[in-house]
Amino acid sequence: MKQLVRLFVVGVSVLMLANSCRTIYPSAEVNYLSGDEQTLTVRSVGVGNDKEKAIINAEQKVFDVLFFRGLPQSKQKIPMVGSNESEEKSKHKDYFDKFYDGRRHKTFVMSSIPMGKATKIKGGQKQIAVDVKVNLSALRNDLETFGVVRKFGY
Repeated sequence: MKQLVRLFVVGVSVLMLANSCRTIYPSAEVNYLSGDEQTLTVRSVGVGNDKEKAIINAEQKVFDVLFFRGLPQSKQKIPMVGSNESEEKSKHKDYFDKFYDGRRHKTFVMSSIPMGKATKIKGGQKQIAVDVKVNLSALRNDLETFGVVRKFGY
């Protein structure tokens, strides 16, 4: 009986450890609206404790999609950085920390227009759709300058 309890405790511990190491990716609620070689306009849904944090979240989701997934129907169909998000973020940790936490991403946002009011969702969070226009050419140049991507290709 003791061995069965010990096995159960070890099994639960292993499951908890494995679950804590798992990377949680943000949902890709980003949809293409328009764009060309220089700019891109998308509608993104963000979530946060208040309207401002939800807007920041929506903007950051746009960059996650551009960097690590690509955006079908747009000129940016392939990821700008690479498809292995966790590896790329750890390889270029300083760049991405400043980009997201330091809100450096704002320098590439040409406009960010909330579409309607923020609505309450589960857990007291707010959700809002935002139309975001991104300066793709400046973003590409920045990624090249800081060595995140090679010049003339990704």
